[in-house]
Amino acid sequence: MSQRPERLTSLDVLRGFAILGILVINVRAFAEVSTAQLNPGVMGSFEGAEFWVWFVSHLLFEYSFMPLLAALFGAGVVIQGERLAAEGFQVDRILRRRMGALALIGLGHLVLIWYGDILLLYAVVGLVAARFRNLPPARLLGWALVFYLVPFGFALLMTGILNWMPAEEYEAFRQQFWSADSALVEQEIEAYRGGWPAQFEHRLMVLFESWPSMLLTESGWRVLALMLVGMALYRGGFFSGHWPESPYRRLGLLGFGIGIPLCQWGVLYNMTHEWGMAESLYAGRQFNIWGGPLVALGWASAVMLALQRGLFRGLLERLRALGRLALSAYLLCSVLGTAFFYTGGRFEATPRLVQLQFILAVWLMLLVIAPLWLRRWRAGPAEWLWRRFAYREDRG
Repeated sequence: MSQRPERLTSLDVLRGFAILGILVINVRAFAEVSTAQLNPGVMGSFEGAEFWVWFVSHLLFEYSFMPLLAALFGAGVVIQGERLAAEGFQVDRILRRRMGALALIGLGHLVLIWYGDILLLYAVVGLVAARFRNLPPARLLGWALVFYLVPFGFALLMTGILNWMPAEEYEAFRQQFWSADSALVEQEIEAYRGGWPAQFEHRLMVLFESWPSMLLTESGWRVLALMLVGMALYRGGFFSGHWPESPYRRLGLLGFGIGIPLCQWGVLYNMTHEWGMAESLYAGRQFNIWGGPLVALGWASAVMLALQRGLFRGLLERLRALGRLALSAYLLCSVLGTAFFYTGGRFEATPRLVQLQFILAVWLMLLVIAPLWLRRWRAGPAEWLWRRFAYREDRG
């Protein structure tokens, strides 16, 4: 029997860090119509605090923390496979069962709580990613690039279609998907200012109409690529903390130094084109789609440096605890966010500065509660449920 891999502190810390960062992006989806996620000024004022809160989150968090979490998930698949093999389990069967359990949790989350769920996506894509887990780092990165280029090609195709579309068809499409007075926007506002049945109906529509296309044309490919990047980083020793400081510094400077300017150019491009649908719906997002993972690399390198140097020990310990409860914390954020923004007429009526205050309050709560929880229990409720489903008697 092979030796059981040790739990990596760095992965727990980074997961906790990613949960905090993802909340910054998710709060916008809790509080605003889905069109505003792509066209941030569509519903009204886009200046002063409204602009700057969006700008900072766009630059440092959007398309950065989702890649970070996907990469950590990919690394976790490799570690889980090694651990299962060391303990004599049937690895592929347990991994399939884990993904199946996560898919059920994600499906429930999507339908019952929030349409922006990522767990179902991670479970479906994770089944594919697991087939690559034994490849060496170079091949993992090669496949990751191939998969990441697929939605890029689709975006180029759709940009061409929009630009060559007859004017009357383009305007009808724009009015339907890209304007504040579209029927879809009005339906969404009515649903999320209304009762749970209307919200449930809207989430079912997302599941059956939007989710499959998202999986097959965009997010599925990108998440798969990023999971493979995480596997490559793990196999290359990035998360071990055994590298010298200089590689982490170089990767951090590379990530922030290229990623942040690239995201800034994207903002300039979209603002120059006044967030026109033909320019911003697909082409204008590519700056962030490519720059965001580099920013994620910068964040991950900065956290690894802090761990190596023993900086911010109290904060990192709290992040470590939060990372061990990442699934439960993610679901709790959705419950809190939807409970707040879907009641009292706050949906699409809450200024971004108030959204920021909500984020800071939840951050503080999570960092306080996570260590206290682990003093009494070994895992969070969602983690316990996930593990209980996956680990039945399946030793090889």
